Amino acid sequence: MKNLGRTKSFWLRAVATAATLVALAALAGAEAPMYRTPYGRFPATLISVMRSRELLDNPGVAGYYERLFAKTGGMDQNYIFDRSFRVFRFKPNLTWQHDLVTTNSFGMIGPECSLRKPPHTRRVALLGGSLSAGHMIQANQTFGALLESRLNTMRPSAPSQRFEILNFACVAYTLTQILDVAIEDAPRFEPDVYMVDVNELGVFRQWDRHLVQVVQRGIDPKYQFLREVLRQSGASAGDDDLTLYGKLAPYRMQVLRETLVELQSAVARQHAALIVILVPSIEAGELSKRRVQGIRPLLASLHITVVDLLDTFEGVLDTARLAAYRGDVHPNAEGNAMLFRNLYAKLRAQPEAWAALMGSAAESAGSTQ
Repeated sequence: MKNLGRTKSFWLRAVATAATLVALAALAGAEAPMYRTPYGRFPATLISVMRSRELLDNPGVAGYYERLFAKTGGMDQNYIFDRSFRVFRFKPNLTWQHDLVTTNSFGMIGPECSLRKPPHTRRVALLGGSLSAGHMIQANQTFGALLESRLNTMRPSAPSQRFEILNFACVAYTLTQILDVAIEDAPRFEPDVYMVDVNELGVFRQWDRHLVQVVQRGIDPKYQFLREVLRQSGASAGDDDLTLYGKLAPYRMQVLRETLVELQSAVARQHAALIVILVPSIEAGELSKRRVQGIRPLLASLHITVVDLLDTFEGVLDTARLAAYRGDVHPNAEGNAMLFRNLYAKLRAQPEAWAALMGSAAESAGSTQ
């Protein structure tokens, strides 16, 4: 009788487990139709997140870039490490075939370019981190390269004018490093427009990872407002990572604001235009969108022209198909194509942004192309 009871209990548990698995499978299959209904979007999103690796491999978790580079193994072979303020930068002349990154002789993403701006050319300096640099996609597949191609195909400003979008972005750069690129590197190329990618990987939980590296390596913070913040925080080279993140946490919005103010001033000194683009990463449940939204009031208070791309992946339930690889948050070639289409449409729809991009030929904004 005892064995019979055990057998019965086993089969009851087996049936219950099987029923649960069937129910979960049915729910998984119902995600897409649920997502399209007025009240089904939230539960469908929850199911999608549970099925994905969002909770395990996420930029909101400390050490995201450490895990990323451990997977790709490209940190040492693709970067120059030194004691400069930026700590690291892309090596020049990287090739996609060997390094999964293509850089020119200046260490910039994309093909070779001249230092001097060619005649009849309007130059855009694209600055940002890995979302703009293009993680594990070829240089001509990034949204910046696609935008350049469209502008040169449509010739929206004048038949004789060309556009060059020079990609200064670098994987793992935060806003403080982007500021330094805008001040030290970009002006040599005479850009007319500075287009700056702001996203959660650089301004959310790990916004200060660059400052942590600067402190731990004993590197001069270079900019006076950063020196003052580090002094006030009590950050010390002897502190471990978690201690430094804790000390710097209260200064997040102050540092972001002052960095943007410095950036704005630097661009003005070059008599160039500044456009900030809010770029989403590939995440379910609108995590990326919510993390960047807090930057909006800051940008508005500084009267910076903003093009918001955070809605690019709305309506896509299975965002994993747009990622560089399963569980990653960087858009693949298809994701970059979607970013480009949204960017171009938003630029055309915002007269201020379009005028900044086109310059003196902004009257062409009424074109139907």
